[in-house]
Amino acid sequence: MKTKSAAVLFCLLASAAVNAQMGPPPGMPRGGPPHGGFGPGGLGPHPGKVVTGAPYSADVTNSLVRSLPDGNSIQWTTTGHVARDSDGRTYSQETITGGFLGQNGPTTIVFIADPVAGYSYVLNASTKVARRRALKPLQGGEPRGPREHNRPANPNVATTDLGTQAVNGVNAQGKSTTHTIPAGAMGNVQPLVSTSETWYSADLQVVVSSKHNDPMNGQSNYALTNIQRAAPSAALFQVPADYTVQDEPAGRGFGPGRRPGPPPAQ
Repeated sequence: MKTKSAAVLFCLLASAAVNAQMGPPPGMPRGGPPHGGFGPGGLGPHPGKVVTGAPYSADVTNSLVRSLPDGNSIQWTTTGHVARDSDGRTYSQETITGGFLGQNGPTTIVFIADPVAGYSYVLNASTKVARRRALKPLQGGEPRGPREHNRPANPNVATTDLGTQAVNGVNAQGKSTTHTIPAGAMGNVQPLVSTSETWYSADLQVVVSSKHNDPMNGQSNYALTNIQRAAPSAALFQVPADYTVQDEPAGRGFGPGRRPGPPPAQ
């Protein structure tokens, strides 16, 4: 049963890993880390974009604390290491504690996305199995840009440019956002106000720090630290020789699950 549960876990997490590593490279958040579910978040400013010529590696932390009315709280944390090479290959190793994924102790998972070979992998260290999935090529071979919406400005959302400053060792552009749900909009007696602050490195095309406070979902924090601009070891982007590679059935993918990760690009 434990082995089966582990296999289901790795399947559920993998598709989000592809989005995380092939899409937003910890990029400007679509909503921030854990408050939007396990996210992605990912590696690239647009879904499906492969970022080349900007190698880096870093340690990553992502946490969520949700306070409950009875004084109890839910706490969830991931720590790990992320990397990207000059050809756009990405690596993410994460250890999850707390929440349903880490309820039986810390769970470590590894994701590799290789746009050059055309495959993504999710590695299960306990079984030495790498589940492989073919990456879908983008139409016309070009990355998808953000969709254009002709929507009027939301009067309940206020955004402030925080300027540029050094964050965790790299230059980053800051942005703060306040989102207000008016009283009565969803049965709430008083207005509900959530705030977020994000710092984005244009050079690396990654979010280096993000904080989000939401009265309904709690407080989440995401950060890249110990950022290195040198090319990471090529071994990170290869499946270890002692692993068995198993292909996912065609059309099935890795499932709709989401995983903790950096905030995706807006």
